[in-house]
Amino acid sequence: MDDSPRQPQPPRLVLAPGGGEGGDAPLPGLEELPGGAGQPWGAGEPLLWHVSVTFAGPRVPRQQLHAALVRLVEAQPFPATVRYNDERAEISYWDEAEDVDDAAALGLRMWAENRRAADLPGWRAVGIEVVDRETLRARGERTPPPAALGDVRPW
Repeated sequence: MDDSPRQPQPPRLVLAPGGGEGGDAPLPGLEELPGGAGQPWGAGEPLLWHVSVTFAGPRVPRQQLHAALVRLVEAQPFPATVRYNDERAEISYWDEAEDVDDAAALGLRMWAENRRAADLPGWRAVGIEVVDRETLRARGERTPPPAALGDVRPW
């Protein structure tokens, strides 16, 4: 018998296919997610997140910026695509994390942690989007296909 105190489980909201709340009917396709049907998302297993972070700041010569962004992509453990102009860069990549908070935190730290090694400009994050794989798939009809991984090119 286990005498350790049990941690209270947070209430779980399951949406019924009709869009209303329902305790018995999980959404179709939930079986494919880590943890399976009826299990809370994340249940200790990392999920796959698509992260897009936009950094901006004072104008930088394009050749200098391109070289710095190539160094950034080469230094990362994940393949990324980068679009940029003289005052802005958007970096998109896939990340495995337990939750959206962890994935967002990594994206927001990326520039500062690589600033010196990649010789990046002193820009700041001005936007971030983190979505799970299913959300990105649901947008598939409306978004253009991603460029080749590791691609760094101007807008």
